[in-house]
Amino acid sequence: MGAAPKQGRLLVHEIVDRLDELPTLPSVVYELNRVINDPMSSTGDVEKIMANDASLTTKVLKLANSAYYAIPGGVTSLQRAIAYIGYDTINQLALSASIIKSLGPKSHELFELPGFWKHALGVAMASEVIAKEVKYKTPSDLFTCGLVHDMGKVALFNVAEDQFLEVVQFAREHKQSLVEAEAELDAPRHTHIGFELATKWRLPYQIQVSIANHHQRDPAGRGGLSQEANLIVDIVFLSNLLIHALQFGQSGHQKVLGLPKDVLDRLMIPQDALKDLIAKIKEKIQNADGFLKIIGE
Repeated sequence: MGAAPKQGRLLVHEIVDRLDELPTLPSVVYELNRVINDPMSSTGDVEKIMANDASLTTKVLKLANSAYYAIPGGVTSLQRAIAYIGYDTINQLALSASIIKSLGPKSHELFELPGFWKHALGVAMASEVIAKEVKYKTPSDLFTCGLVHDMGKVALFNVAEDQFLEVVQFAREHKQSLVEAEAELDAPRHTHIGFELATKWRLPYQIQVSIANHHQRDPAGRGGLSQEANLIVDIVFLSNLLIHALQFGQSGHQKVLGLPKDVLDRLMIPQDALKDLIAKIKEKIQNADGFLKIIGE
C-alpha cells in the first residue's frame, strides 16, 4: 500500500508550468544544431555561430582537449577540433554544456549535484561506448542522451524542492529506486517532467524519447517508438543499469538492479561479451572527473 499523499503537494501540471522559471538554452545551441544538420554548411559556418558565445567556445575547446578525446597534440581552434571529433560531437558538447548550465548549481545533502552529474556523465560515456559496440550511426548523440536522461530530477529539485527531496528520502529509507519511490508516493515522475522540459527546450527527438522511456524495459510500453528510437532507449536503459552497478556517482537512490537478458538480446550483446564491454566503460569513465570539471564550469 502506498504512502498517504501530503497536503499542499504541487500537481503535475503546476510543476510543468513552473518549468518556465528555469533559464532557457542560449540561442547559439539552436543555431548550431540548424547549421550542423544542413548538408551545405561548412566549418566556417560553425565557427561563425560559436564566435557569438566566447565562453561556450572556450568550454567546447577545453572538452575537446580533455583526456576523453585524446587528440594528438591538442587543439587550439574550433577548425582543428571539428577536423578531429566532427560536427556532431561539437554540437553535442555545446548542447550538453548549455543544458547543465541552465539547470544551475543548486545542491542539497540528500541530492548532491556533483554526485548526480558524475552518474549522468557515466551514463553518457557508457551510452557512447555501447552505441559504438552496436554500430549506431552517431554515437555522440547517445552521449548527450545519456548525460541528460535524468534531467527531470534536477528540474524537480529546482521547481519543487521539498516534494522531490521527500521522494529521495523515501527511496533511501526503503532501499528503493527513485522510480519505485515515485510510484509508492504517487509523486510526479522524473521521466515525465524531464520529457516536458526537453519539449519546452525543443531538444532533439532522440533525447526526448530517451528521457521519457529510460526506465521502460518493455518496448511495448514506450508508445509505439520506431526501431531506431527503441535502440536509443535500450542503450540508455542498459547504460544506466551498468553505471548504477558500478556505483559511479549518485543519482538520488542506491538500489542496484540486475541486467535484463531481453535488453541485451535486442542489442545483440552476448552475455560472454559483457566483461569486455564493462572493461571499456570503466576505462572511459576514468576520465569523467576532468570532463565534469570542465563541463560544469
